[in-house]
Amino acid sequence: MFLTDRKNLVPVCVVTVLLVLVALLSGCGLRQSQTGSLSSRIIDADGNAVVNAVVFSIFAEQEKVYSGVDGGFYLSELPAGINNIVVMHSDFALEERQIEIKASNATVVEFIRLDRANAPHRISDVQVADIASTSARITWNTYRSVACNIDYGTTMSYGTIYREVRPSEQHAVILTDLQPETVYHFRVQYIDEDSVSHYSYDFPFRTDDSDRPEEPAAVRLSPIAALGVVKVEWDASDGHSVKGYNVYRKVNDGEWQRINDTTAGANIRIFSDTNAESGTFCRYAVTAVNAFGAESYKQVTSVVFIPGIINRNVTVTVADSPVIVYSDLIISAGVTFTAEAGCEFLIAESDAFAAGLDEQRIEIQVHGRISLQGKAENPVKFGPFQGSGKRDHWAGIRILSSLTGISEIAHTQMFGCSGYAVTVAADRAKISALAITHSENGLSLSGLRDTIELVDVSFSQISGVAFKVNKCRRVLVNNATLSEVGTAIENFTDYADDQLLVRNTVIHCLQTGIVGIFGKFKIYNVLLVTDTGLAINIENVLNSRENFIDHCTIDAMNGILINQGEITVENNIVINRNLQGSVGINNSSFLVPDYAFNNVYGFTNAYQGCAAGTGGVQTDPKFVGGNPFDYNLAPDSTLRLQDRYGSEMGRYGISRL
Repeated sequence: MFLTDRKNLVPVCVVTVLLVLVALLSGCGLRQSQTGSLSSRIIDADGNAVVNAVVFSIFAEQEKVYSGVDGGFYLSELPAGINNIVVMHSDFALEERQIEIKASNATVVEFIRLDRANAPHRISDVQVADIASTSARITWNTYRSVACNIDYGTTMSYGTIYREVRPSEQHAVILTDLQPETVYHFRVQYIDEDSVSHYSYDFPFRTDDSDRPEEPAAVRLSPIAALGVVKVEWDASDGHSVKGYNVYRKVNDGEWQRINDTTAGANIRIFSDTNAESGTFCRYAVTAVNAFGAESYKQVTSVVFIPGIINRNVTVTVADSPVIVYSDLIISAGVTFTAEAGCEFLIAESDAFAAGLDEQRIEIQVHGRISLQGKAENPVKFGPFQGSGKRDHWAGIRILSSLTGISEIAHTQMFGCSGYAVTVAADRAKISALAITHSENGLSLSGLRDTIELVDVSFSQISGVAFKVNKCRRVLVNNATLSEVGTAIENFTDYADDQLLVRNTVIHCLQTGIVGIFGKFKIYNVLLVTDTGLAINIENVLNSRENFIDHCTIDAMNGILINQGEITVENNIVINRNLQGSVGINNSSFLVPDYAFNNVYGFTNAYQGCAAGTGGVQTDPKFVGGNPFDYNLAPDSTLRLQDRYGSEMGRYGISRL
């Protein structure tokens, strides 16, 4: 049979099918909710509100609520149909009600009354006494001796039952075979003589981390031989449960990141990191892994510099030390590199990639800014890796710019440098308490336009020049110590207003103490000792004013040589303690000056090309004391009253400059 429409004939059976499909779609996608809610109040026999009663449906135990201050509670998303509603409170007997929940409706029960009659039949003092990775010890008390059950599991549906064998009033049970690092729920239950079940509240606990295996016995880095590749090696763990190893990397001051996608097998002992970012400082760590996936503590390597240009600000902390450097460390423009107090850098004996100004040796090039923030008790240290004792082990630090900011070096120790340990070719820098030992040369300053004051610097075992100044505006050397050096201070300038000041300084040199061409200079309160060489060699002074050698003590084969220039030389002690000196004060310029208030003693010629002026003497100064000998005057030395001011000559006198 057909519904007829002259233009469109539709079979009745097709209409029927469409209606069925609509009905099915309505049933599947537009079905009404199959849950409902329940609200009520919990009261006692006198009608008073019961607060903090636990209420839940045994068909939806994941939703537990507590009655409020008015005894009220609300349970949502309960399954439609008959629900067993459980109410528990420690002062009342457990109450269980069957209540019908209607779909998509809010079921309201006026109140649920709790009974105190059976309140003594309760479970009390439930505690999780001890928790391990795979076990937990649970204790509780009951009002009389009964045997209890424990329902437990990873949800509040529990799923596993532990049954006590013997009745007791004080109970203790150990649950075993638990999973590590997992949250468990449990409740205690017993059945009384009337076959009524009594329950405790629900209690959660979390098992401890898996028992850690022993970490690898040792971990180390192989020398970097390929750009961007770091090889990590380790020794086997002593633990019997170890099934493999994981490898981690920490970049600069970031977080640890695991870098092996798959745990290395128990027999693997090496991993190559091919994704290390160049120009960064990395630390590596290896952990042992057991069958549960639990890891040991990290066995950590030293920090290694990944060859490349440092193009972002970096701070190295004492916790990162020691840092191993296999290639040039280049700090790019605009970047600050900071090393905190106590940091130590170990420099390999050759540049792995033969780059930089010195292709054979590793160097630190600073095009940005370097800040070495050592302290007296925790200096920053640079030394050879694997204990090399060579004087030309590495090429030192080169500060080539100050556009990013002023580079600072404080309380820093450097060992085994080729060329100059520190070269500053920038407009500005700050240097204090720098100690350079066992190197070819020490510190070189070139072209500084701002004043630099070198305080508490020291140079020892320097075969060449300890301190070189080239065309710097104003350099102050204060309280410095130079010992076992070839030439102590070398100065050159072609500008008359450039100035060098050296004061309160001790110099023990092999060849020459202070030498050069000066704009103007002051050398005062200085002890200068050279057994076979020349103490002070003034090649020229470009400025005729403010040039002084004052209150110095000089012990040398030859004391002072002035080739050219006008200089005030007074209040000094110039001697040769062995009485075998050649010339005390020598002026070879066209001038024939008098040098007043000096004691010149122990030379074949006390003066050459000049003469002793007013107050000049030639007498044994009577030195005493010190280890090493410090050239103090004995109490009865006449030189204690011989300077221009009627006070002490030499190093320990008071200069009026």
